[in-house]
Amino acid sequence: MRKVFKIKYIYSSLFIVGLLSTMVSCNKEPVFIDFAKDGDIKLTLEYEGHDFFTDGIAEVELYTAIDGDTAHFKMVDDENGELIKSRFYGIDTPESTGKVQEYGKAASNYTKEKLTNANENGTIVISSPFFEYRPPEADSTGSRYLSLIWINEEKEHASIEELELLNLMIVQNGYSWIKNLNEIPEYVETFTLAEQQARDFKLNLFSGEPDPLFNYGDYIDVSLLELKNAVENSLKDPNYVNPYDGENVRIQGTVAGYADNILYLQGYFDEETGSSNPDGEYAGINIFTGMGSIPTRFTTKNSFIQICGVAEDSENFGFQVTGVYSFPRVEINNNENDGKVLFTPDEIDDSLKVHEFNFAPNDLKKEQFECLFSPVNLTEDVIVTGGYNGDDSITLYLSTLDGEGLEYNVYIPFVYRPNPNDPTLAYRSYEDFVGKTFKVSGAIYNFHKERDGDVIYQLIPINSEGFSLTSEVEEANY
Repeated sequence: MRKVFKIKYIYSSLFIVGLLSTMVSCNKEPVFIDFAKDGDIKLTLEYEGHDFFTDGIAEVELYTAIDGDTAHFKMVDDENGELIKSRFYGIDTPESTGKVQEYGKAASNYTKEKLTNANENGTIVISSPFFEYRPPEADSTGSRYLSLIWINEEKEHASIEELELLNLMIVQNGYSWIKNLNEIPEYVETFTLAEQQARDFKLNLFSGEPDPLFNYGDYIDVSLLELKNAVENSLKDPNYVNPYDGENVRIQGTVAGYADNILYLQGYFDEETGSSNPDGEYAGINIFTGMGSIPTRFTTKNSFIQICGVAEDSENFGFQVTGVYSFPRVEINNNENDGKVLFTPDEIDDSLKVHEFNFAPNDLKKEQFECLFSPVNLTEDVIVTGGYNGDDSITLYLSTLDGEGLEYNVYIPFVYRPNPNDPTLAYRSYEDFVGKTFKVSGAIYNFHKERDGDVIYQLIPINSEGFSLTSEVEEANY
């Protein structure tokens, strides 16, 4: 098979060189070449009737556009099927989530616009970076599939000749560097020429100009209470403009928990420190730390820390702090913009220690902002009545022991092990939980934005001990 493609690769090179020569010779000024539209990189496998998980190709619908080179899809007419988390093969756009880099937001916006247009008006097909039908391969994280994304923004169920490669479009418009094209050597020269052309035309991240969407300003000191009030206003009023959206912020607080790459901070405020409540109040925020590991001294409960990052009101994830660059493993300098552990749990004053809220299950309601981003203990057991499975998480529906449905759910982002004395036993589906009672302790009260804009409130256990099995329900009343 490679011999056939080698011949095609030679003809492809000749075509591109000829195209470049023609466009340059006929004009005094260089002419931008649309390699994705006018080049010869086209999908060679028919997608109709194929399944991505068995054949490595399928027509899909957009579920969520994450950033410039990552998106989630579902196969067409398979809305309840498995989520396909795609990492775009052969490209590497600047970061816009865990870290925030120059032109990362611009790349994310470009990709989202193209995918949204194709999803609403045309066609999206994803394929593995192979030239044959075969199961897809995951990337280094084990949870995302390396993918080529083929789109047509105007025609539904477009033919393979009418589809253009979004990966290449992103490169030629200067939103990405090329990266590791080993599986598609036939495309290497085109991708290389597309990146060089973006450099020659000084497009976006190759422009040498400041990114208009990137905040180059200094960090401003913001309290957790100010951030909490902005989050509360945003949740109450969808038209509210968050004053901290896009700001570089420096915050301090006590670590309340760490789960699913999210760090939760909490602090106490009285009238002297900004609270309008004469009895004082607690406030918190969630911080997305990226997919890599961070030093445990920053994730240990009751560590009092400083974090510098970007406050962002994300359409996908709600309001959070992200773009935290510095989690030094040791205190190496006094840079005011570094993350710092100001007090260890042994050093912290009692007034700064984490406060855990206690609620009867049916007293914890939606929009219980007093405990948002804080740990919660339920004073009575709850019953799991249903739920659904995500790719790497489980969501559970709850009721009281009397069968009263609750306004929040439990989100399990880790492998759940119900018996601390038997580490081999694991619950891997929501069905394993149904009909059993559990004690909730220290779970973080958070919210999640759905694709339709609805806000779902959740309890997120830090580990299996925070959602501990207490008994089976012999006669379930759910």
